[in-house]
Order: sequence, then C-alpha cells, then structure tokens
Amino acid sequence: MLVAALLAAAVLAPQDPQTAAPAPQLAAWAGNRDARMAWWREARFGMFVHFGLYAPAGGSWNGKVYPQHYAEWIQHWAAVPCAEYAAAMKPLFHPEAGCMDAWAELAAAAGMRYAVMTSKHHDGFTLFESKAPYSLANPITGGTNVSPAGRDLAREFADAMRQRGLRPGFYYSLLDWQHPEAYPMALPAYPLDKRGRNHEDYKAYVRAHVDELLSNYGELATIWFDYSDKQRQGEAWGASALLQLMRDKQPGILVNNRLYEGLENKNGDYGTPEKYVPPTGLPGMDWEVNHTLNESYGYSAHDANWKDTTTVVRLLCDVVSKGGNLLLNIGPDQKGRVPEPAQAALRGVGKWLQTHGEAIYGTTASPFAQLPWGRATRKADMLYLLVFDWPADGALRVPAKATVDGIRLLGSSAPVAVAATDAGLLLELPGKPTDAACSVVALHLTGDLAPLPFAVGPAADGAFALTPHDATLHGPQLRIEQVGAVGDVTYNLGYWLDPAAHASWPIVVERAGRYAAVAEIACKDESAGAECTLACGDAKVAFRVAGTGGWQRYRTIELGELTLPAGRSEIALRATSKPGEAVLNLRSLRLVPR
Repeated sequence: MLVAALLAAAVLAPQDPQTAAPAPQLAAWAGNRDARMAWWREARFGMFVHFGLYAPAGGSWNGKVYPQHYAEWIQHWAAVPCAEYAAAMKPLFHPEAGCMDAWAELAAAAGMRYAVMTSKHHDGFTLFESKAPYSLANPITGGTNVSPAGRDLAREFADAMRQRGLRPGFYYSLLDWQHPEAYPMALPAYPLDKRGRNHEDYKAYVRAHVDELLSNYGELATIWFDYSDKQRQGEAWGASALLQLMRDKQPGILVNNRLYEGLENKNGDYGTPEKYVPPTGLPGMDWEVNHTLNESYGYSAHDANWKDTTTVVRLLCDVVSKGGNLLLNIGPDQKGRVPEPAQAALRGVGKWLQTHGEAIYGTTASPFAQLPWGRATRKADMLYLLVFDWPADGALRVPAKATVDGIRLLGSSAPVAVAATDAGLLLELPGKPTDAACSVVALHLTGDLAPLPFAVGPAADGAFALTPHDATLHGPQLRIEQVGAVGDVTYNLGYWLDPAAHASWPIVVERAGRYAAVAEIACKDESAGAECTLACGDAKVAFRVAGTGGWQRYRTIELGELTLPAGRSEIALRATSKPGEAVLNLRSLRLVPR
C-alpha cells in the first residue's frame, strides 16, 4: 500500500513529466456510472487481501524486526536487492490448498459483499499466472509468477469468492521494484542502476497484465490500481489505453481513482482514502476507506495491535454514515492462514450485521452533521440511529423535526417511546444497550425529515469537544488544514494570516456552569505574541499565544474559564493582534466542566 510521507521525499525528479489531465474515456464511463455502481453502493463492506512474497518475512529480515507499519514493504525497509529477495522468499511461500476458500468463508461470515486481492504488489511478483515474457522468465528474479506448480492463486481467489456470493476484484500496483523499464519512483532503499529506461515497454507490460486479469478470471468487481504521484500519473501509466481496455473487456467493471494523483481525486469511479475516515465524508463522489485490522497490510508476525469487534463495528458505522464503503484488510501468512485475532474480530462484526445489517447495507449518509452519541444512516423512509454511547438516563435526543409512525430497537422487543420537542425528537430507551459495540434504533418516518441547525452537544462526561470541522470560519484565508495522508491524518485551523478572521462553534449546553477552556495550539516561535480572546456572550477569556517550536508542534494549554448559560450559545475565537506571520494553529478546543 501507499506510504505517502516516505514517498514524497523519495521520488526522483522525473525525466519526462506527464500531465494530470483526465483520460477522455472517463467521460464515457460517467454515462452508465450509476448503473455500474449500484451493487457497490448496496454492499458497503468488503475484504481487502494483501498476500505475496513479503508474507514469509512477516516484517523481519535476517533476524532483525522492522517495526515500521506496512510489512509488505520489507524489501524496502531491509534494503534487499531483487535477486536476493526472490531467492530468499520464493522457497518459503507455500499457500495451502484451500486457503482461498477459508478467506471466502471468513468474508461471508463477516457480512462482506466483495473482495479485492493483490494480484501484483510493488515488489513486482504476480499471483496470477501471467504469460508476459518477463513474468515467465527473467534474469533478475527468474520470473514473477509465484503460484505453486499447477495452481493459479488468482483463479482460486476469484472462484472461492464467487462460490460464497462475493464479487471478486484485483489490486494491481503500477509501481514495480524489479522490472528493468519501470519508473524509478517510490524508491526501494537498495541502490538502483542509473541507466535510462524505456517506459513505453513498461507501460506495455502493465497493459498486458491488466488484459490478462480482465480476460482470464471472469467478471470482476474492480481493478484497484495503486498508485500515482504528481510526476507520474495518468498517461504516465497509459491511462487512456488501460481504461479503454477495461471498457472493451468488461463494460460493467469499476475502477478506483489511483491512476491519478491524490487519494480523493475524482478521476475514477470512487476515491480511496487510506487508513483514515474523512471527517465529513467526500461530498459529491463515491469513496471507499481501505483500512487494516492491525497496523500493517501485509502479514506482520510482530504487530499485535489488533482492532477488536467493537472498534471495527464503529469504524464501519462511521464510514457508512458519511456515505462511504469500508474495504477492510487481512494479511495472511506464507501458508495463507489468517491470524486468529483478525478472524475473531471479523466474525464478531458478522454477528453484529446479522441483527443490524439493515442499518448498513444499501443505506446513504447521515442527514446530521454530527451526533454526540453516535452516527446515523438513511434508507428511503427509514432513519437508523447507530448509538455508541447509550444515555444513562435513557433519553436520546435527536436534533430533527419529523413524524415517526414506527420505531424499533433492533435485536430487542423492548418498547421505545418517541416524543416531539422544541429541541427535536426525544426517545425514551430501555436502561441498557442491546449491543456493547453499537445499538441501533430504526425509525419509520412519514413526510420529510428536517435536521435542526447544527450545534455541538456535550459528551457523556459533560465536556464539549470543538473540532476544526465543527467550526464556522469567518473572514479571509483562515481554513482547515490537513496534515498527513495515511493513517496519522490530523486537521487543524490554520493559515490565520489576517487577524480580522475568526472561528465560531455553536453549542447546546444542558448544564449551566463554569467550564475550563483547554486548547491544542501550535505557533512558530518567531510568530508568538498574538493577543486572542475566547468568548461566549459576555463571558470572555483573554490569552497571549506562546511559541511552541513550530506550526505543527502542539501544546495543550488551559486558556482560562468560561461561564456557560444553559441552551444554545456560540463560542467565538478571535485575534486582536498579530505580530508574526500568523496568529496560531488550533487542533482542538475542549470545554471541560468544573
């Protein structure tokens, strides 16, 4: 998978820069896109499988453990030349007969509806039996095909998934660390030769591989390309020819957006944010979060940071409530066995979906900007409330005006009452949740649903968490900045170059009283000294911004105390002076009851 922070510094200056203009075929694809995407929008949940010659290494090389995430990058982390890597790994790669059937059974048990397997990763080895001359035999690694004699792992995968009712698709890496004519980008740590390369030959090699995947493995859900950067994208890969080939061979297939640079670009059927959920989704496009069950995509023998069932259920709910799909990865070992913690988590998700699946499959995004107790999804005249934090007093507040003529607590026959109030719907729930991971209340609506104006409510501990995405930004230049691209993505309010700009947050206070204002602030030392205020009505806290060592070096600072009245209010953050280049960067603001 993509390791964006590393690659950004590693890419060589291009020898023949390519443009980022979308291929003309994309416009033709848009004509029947809704019909092609219908099953995908219904499915919402799929399995990603990273499997290849990196599996026997398990994140280690010659006895040394490499703690980096992304164990499938072990050839890079350990700086192993291609020939040495192939000679060491090929004899240890022994997928057991029937391992793909076990994956398919697990995917079905987890409630997944489609599956995507790595047909070729960055190391260049192919899990499909390619007839391309370089794949059959080459002087560097002997050949790229790694299926055991008499077998085709890609065929076994596709057949096994279809037999369990899942749609199969293939990941294909556009990068290649071994092909002599591939672009020298996403550099492995071992030295590369400096000779010129014939990129047209490599583009033809990629096109031949894609042709084989489209021609030899039946109807596919998708080709999941990985990846591009600003210098190598689009026609650098021969995107026009690849897209035309896909339309000719399988006109119903889907393609992701990584033939072009940017995980959220629209040059494909769906965007591909990696290991993070966009806080407000990606409005105006279909998207799919690819995520991991521990920290690595490929098998890692030392990574025990496993997500449990509750974590995965809530991740799935979060993604779907924002209009996306979740493609969740397994990393089998060299025999094709899935680690037990991954299996346990997925089977737990499947049990949850057996009861609550109607709130996930075929649903659309939440009508609410934010809910303090969980998430929501929609399906026609149904509204599903996905409750993470069960109210201690049984009173669940839903900020919307609506007429409800039916209400159910999924998985329970306990009665649920609903009443209309000025603040929206008030549900009276049983004393205990029906499910520790996420309980679901299903409301049948008649007429329109009218969400009330957004306001941040208190969490279970009474504190308010005011995030950059919850803020209304006023004035010039002040904006939300994204830092990072994979896994460790954070957001902050930044680019506060004009002190006339300010940010505000609407809040609804249930308990009037004194609250401590605690902020995560960053400021370059040379720009320290801005005078600021945080106010709620007549209550005001003044503070001077101190330097923290850089614009992304954050410190948690208690700004002072505000007295908040009950009801709807607004918190405003303003600057009264700015001696440096900018006022401050703000990552979070909390109001904590005294």
